[in-house]
Amino acid sequence: MIRRFRAADGGVYDVKPRPRYTAVVVALPLIWGLAAGLFGAPAVCPAPVAVLRAPSMTVERLLEAHGWGAPLRDPRIDAAAAELAWRLSGPVDGPVPDALDAHLTHVLARHGVSDAQVYPFTVRYRASEGLAGELPGLLGRLDRRLPPTHYGIGSHGVGNTVTTTVVLVHRGVEFAAPLPQRAEPGAIVPLSGRLRRGYFRPRVLVAPPDDAPVRERPAWSADRKVEVGLYFDAGPGVYGVEIVADSQYGPVVLDNHRIHVGVEPPDRATVALRPAPAGGDRAAALVTAINDWRRARGQAPLKAEPTLEAVAAEHAREVAARRSLLHASPETGTLITRLRARGLAFTRVAENLAEAATADAALQVFLDSPGHKRNLMLPGLTHVGVAVEGRYFVVAMAGGLPARDLR
Repeated sequence: MIRRFRAADGGVYDVKPRPRYTAVVVALPLIWGLAAGLFGAPAVCPAPVAVLRAPSMTVERLLEAHGWGAPLRDPRIDAAAAELAWRLSGPVDGPVPDALDAHLTHVLARHGVSDAQVYPFTVRYRASEGLAGELPGLLGRLDRRLPPTHYGIGSHGVGNTVTTTVVLVHRGVEFAAPLPQRAEPGAIVPLSGRLRRGYFRPRVLVAPPDDAPVRERPAWSADRKVEVGLYFDAGPGVYGVEIVADSQYGPVVLDNHRIHVGVEPPDRATVALRPAPAGGDRAAALVTAINDWRRARGQAPLKAEPTLEAVAAEHAREVAARRSLLHASPETGTLITRLRARGLAFTRVAENLAEAATADAALQVFLDSPGHKRNLMLPGLTHVGVAVEGRYFVVAMAGGLPARDLR
């Protein structure tokens, strides 16, 4: 997410996050966040105040009352939530900058949480009033198709005001051990885990540094385990590692992680400040951004195709209505079936989805996901259709001459 805020120098800026966020991550907005204390904050937060153990019982009761069952409490998510609550407990000064997305990603990674489907909520309230009145509306926004399986909670008190962060996670793959943040060049890191019911055909995608081609390998065994070795043989740098599996709703990114090979992980989130854009056609801006990115890597630009744009617009409306970045729909199927319904067929198709405020932010979402980055460079792609509905971007790409006589 990117939001505008006014800095101490009087300028108005957007804050653009650069770290991991995949195209299918659902990041629900923090309903109360604060600009103060985010920039240059130390890497370790003080322990949350002891008075605040009761919110966990409130969260558990509300989740069960809303039909979410009993997600498992995860101490690593607890630690991340406690740090986020502390970071957000300063004084309010205007709108929340979307540096919060960068900090969320950085904090989760530092605490060993690499799940792709993350639902963070931060609430500020008076200690005497409690948390129960704030959360029901937020829990109603969760996606029933990606229910929370794990959660963590942390609070920080200043005077009689409490800031509580709840981080809900849909964990599609349970690893035997957390993925490392560091590795040595040439190392082979074993990755082992078990798939959650409802997912099948997992594969691992690795994006080496310096725009080397994204690699994809099968990652499953006969007993529904995820088993694969990660190779870091493209030199030092930051490698993107993503676990994708199929489901009845299409492919879903289950885990997205960065491994720093021969280089040190950052000790704080990377945030770029730039002047706020003047607005305009975000769909056209994303087409331009994608084509500029492709040209810089020796690829031909994609041509706008009206029917692809119409298909993208139809799916964007559905994605926005459902508030869920899933590729398959019970009503319209997949991109292939949506194209066929309009009498259009291509030899190759790909679809990228993102939740973002601007075209630049949407492109960064794609580049932070090995699978979606690879889609932007698939050989044979020739046409594109982009649609935006609210904060939801849909990019439908295709290759080959369209055949319009399917009916």
